[in-house]
Amino acid sequence: MNLHNNILFNLWNKTDGVRSSSKGAVLCFTETWLGGLIPDSALQLAGFQLYRADRDTELSGKTKGGGICFYINSGWCNDVTVIQQHCSPDLESFIIKCKPFYSPREFASFILVGVYIPPHASVQDAQRMLADQILCVERINPDSLVIVLGDFNKGNLTRELPKYRQFIKCPTREENILDHCYTTVRDAYHAVPRAALGLSDHVMVHLIPAYRQKLKLVRTSKKWTSEAVEDLQACLDSTDWDVFRTATNSLDEYTEAVTSYISFCEDCCVPSCTRVSYNNDKPWFSAKLRRLRLDKEEAFRSGDKDRFKEAKYKFSKAVKEAKRLYSEKLQHQFSANDSASVWKGLRQITNYKTKVPHSSNDQHLANDLNEFYCRFERQRDSPATIPHNTLSSSVSPPPPPPQQGPGHLHQCPS
Repeated sequence: MNLHNNILFNLWNKTDGVRSSSKGAVLCFTETWLGGLIPDSALQLAGFQLYRADRDTELSGKTKGGGICFYINSGWCNDVTVIQQHCSPDLESFIIKCKPFYSPREFASFILVGVYIPPHASVQDAQRMLADQILCVERINPDSLVIVLGDFNKGNLTRELPKYRQFIKCPTREENILDHCYTTVRDAYHAVPRAALGLSDHVMVHLIPAYRQKLKLVRTSKKWTSEAVEDLQACLDSTDWDVFRTATNSLDEYTEAVTSYISFCEDCCVPSCTRVSYNNDKPWFSAKLRRLRLDKEEAFRSGDKDRFKEAKYKFSKAVKEAKRLYSEKLQHQFSANDSASVWKGLRQITNYKTKVPHSSNDQHLANDLNEFYCRFERQRDSPATIPHNTLSSSVSPPPPPPQQGPGHLHQCPS
């Protein structure tokens, strides 16, 4: 999805310049200075739908300026819904939802958030209000991609929502980057500055998509049947493990050789199954439904109306049955006296996905961890004799207690 982000004054007298640069899927403009006296017909662009949110003089406390509008390319999307329009002295926002004709499978729709934060606004209050609006939209549309763009001036959305990344790195007004574009996808867009429209003091920014969609995920799993377990047990029982011990010189080599051999036996004795899944696959969409869907598509291509009607009816009936069974499964998980099943059901309903942990390539962190866990291995001397940067040292055993005769009392110091 190509985006054009621009900040200009008096959009109505710059429509000629907008027409000459209208090549993207979405055009976003802030500080449009539009009002009720300017009709939509004076702002129409061929092939685009106009959605505007003019500044409310009563809510903003200002008589002119402000305003946000979107131009949506009709060849990209016709299903557009206005979600929210907000106007206050510190923040103007305009949120719309687009369901394009084609989008990556992992995104059901796109949520576009146009933002304008005035130069003299309370930045913290504006960012807090904007973050609340975005979080509310995310809860209602968990499968949609939220794209936030506009004139932020001194604002920075990552202070409130750290998971959002900013893609405009080029100056947009003199040497300052006042116009931002945020989304949660890494490397989603590449920003290219364009010439400003009319007398606008902000350059126009062309956001070129750099995201590569994730078509499918291939997962391989093992089929642990009783026959496979017996074959693996027989293979391990007939192994001469002394061969590995005599052929290696250290414990590490011995461990690696044994584990590699066990993995080899597992691959030979236990059959594997490969499954192809997509990011937006529903948990109730089974292999049977996938076959019925392929049959329906094949019937449609054949041109036989009766066959297509029958295949379509079978597919719809199977979908309803699969949804009913999945609903009963979730109800059973909640009604069962098992906390693990309850939490599993909650994760499936809310589509909660845990983040995969990743290692940190920080040498200072490794040194700090060594410093912390090796602190008990240091030599037990006085604090003045222990070097500050010592990570480990030899430990000297404490002196043995003095031999006491029977019946001897030892006087403790007071």
